[in-house]
Amino acid sequence: MKYFLLVVLFLNTNILATSLSEMIDLSQNNLSIKALKHEAKVYDNLQSAAESYNYPSLDLSYSGAYFQDKPVVYYAGQELQMQSQDIYNGALTLSYPLFSGFAISSQIDEAKLKKQRAILKVDDAKRNLYLNIVKAYSSALSIKHIISSQEATLKATQESYKKAKGFFDAGMSSPSELYRIESMLHKTQSELISTKNQFNVLLRQLSFMTNAKIEDVDELPSVGMLELEDLKSQALQKRPDILSLKLMIEESEAKIDLAQSQYYPSVHLFAQAAYQGDTPSLDGDGFTNKDKSVAGFQINYNLFSGLKDYSQVEAAREGKLASKYALQSYIQRVNSELYGTYLTYQSLLSQKISAQAELKAQESYEHLVQEQFTEQLTDADVLSRAISSAAMARAFLIQTESRLYDAYAKLLLEVDSQTFLSSLKK
Repeated sequence: MKYFLLVVLFLNTNILATSLSEMIDLSQNNLSIKALKHEAKVYDNLQSAAESYNYPSLDLSYSGAYFQDKPVVYYAGQELQMQSQDIYNGALTLSYPLFSGFAISSQIDEAKLKKQRAILKVDDAKRNLYLNIVKAYSSALSIKHIISSQEATLKATQESYKKAKGFFDAGMSSPSELYRIESMLHKTQSELISTKNQFNVLLRQLSFMTNAKIEDVDELPSVGMLELEDLKSQALQKRPDILSLKLMIEESEAKIDLAQSQYYPSVHLFAQAAYQGDTPSLDGDGFTNKDKSVAGFQINYNLFSGLKDYSQVEAAREGKLASKYALQSYIQRVNSELYGTYLTYQSLLSQKISAQAELKAQESYEHLVQEQFTEQLTDADVLSRAISSAAMARAFLIQTESRLYDAYAKLLLEVDSQTFLSSLKK
C-alpha cells in the first residue's frame, strides 16, 4: 500500500509539471492575444466595407407629402389646380461609380494593408509573449533546481550537524564547532524558504500569461547551434514588426494615390424606376405622368479647393518618407540586438563547459571534506565552506544553463515566433 501511494504521488507530480511547449500552446488563451485577434477581425470587416464601393448601389425609396392647400396657379383671373394635394413617390435607383480618380481602389488597398498589419500585430504580440514566457519559465526551472540543490545542501548540513552534536556531546569538539554548523543550518533553511517563494511568484506569472493554472515546470528543450548572418537574413524576411513597417510604406503609397484622386474628375452612372400618384398605389395624380423613370450620368470635377488637395498629397508623401526612415532605423536596431544576443549566446556556451567542470571539482572536494570531517581530520569551518562552494557551483551551472536557453530562444524569437516554435518540435 505504501509503494502504491508513492507511485500515485510520483504520477501526480509529473501531471502537474507543464513543459515549455505545452506552456506555449496554453498561451493562445492569453486575454491580450484574444483581444488583438478580435481587433484584426475589425479590419477584416473594414476591408469588406471598402470593397463594397466597387459594386453598384441599389436603393428603394418611398415618400408621401400632404399640402395644406391645393397646389394652384392663377391664369386669366382663374384658379387652376396644377397638382394633387396628396403626393406619393416611389423609386428604385441603381447607381455605379464608373470612375473615381482611383480613390476607391486606393481606399481598398489601404484597408487591405491595415488588415495585414493587424494580423502582423497579433504575430508580434505572440512573439513578445513567448519571450516573456521563456524568461519566466527558465527562471522558474532554474529556481526549481536551486531548491533541489538547497534541499540537498540542507540535508548534508543536517547530517553534519548530527555528527557535530555527537562529537560535542562526547566532549570531542568545542561549542564553537557546533554553533558554526547550527548557524549554517538556519541560514540554509531561510534561503530555501525565500527561494520557494520566488518559485511561486514565477508560477503565478506563468499562470497569468497562459490564462491557466501552472503548478510546476518541466525541463528546458535542448539548445542548438545558430549562425548570426542567417538569423539576420531571416529576421528581415519574417519578423512581423519589420514586415509591419514595410506595409506602412505601402500604406503611405495608397494614401498618396487617394490624395491624388482629387486631381481627377469623378463619373457616376445612375438609372431610376420611379412612379408617383395621389394614392399609395402610385397610379398617377391626373395632372402629370405617373412614370418618372430616368437614366443618366454625373461628372464632377473640382477646379479649386484652396490648395487642400496639394497639401494632402504632400502630407502623404512626407508620411511615406517618415515610414522609410523608420524602417531603416528599426532594421539597424534589430541587427544590433541580434549581434548583442548572439555574443551572449556564444559566451554562455563556453561558460557552461566551465561551470560543469567547476561543479565536478567542487562536488568531489565536498565529498572528500565530509569524509575527513567524519574522521575528525578537519573542522566545521572547512566543511561549511566546502558545502557552500559546491552549492554555489551547482547554482551557477543551473543559472548558466537557464541564461543560455534564454539567449538561444531570444535569438530565434528575434526572427519570428514560427522559427522558435519549430525548435520546440525537434
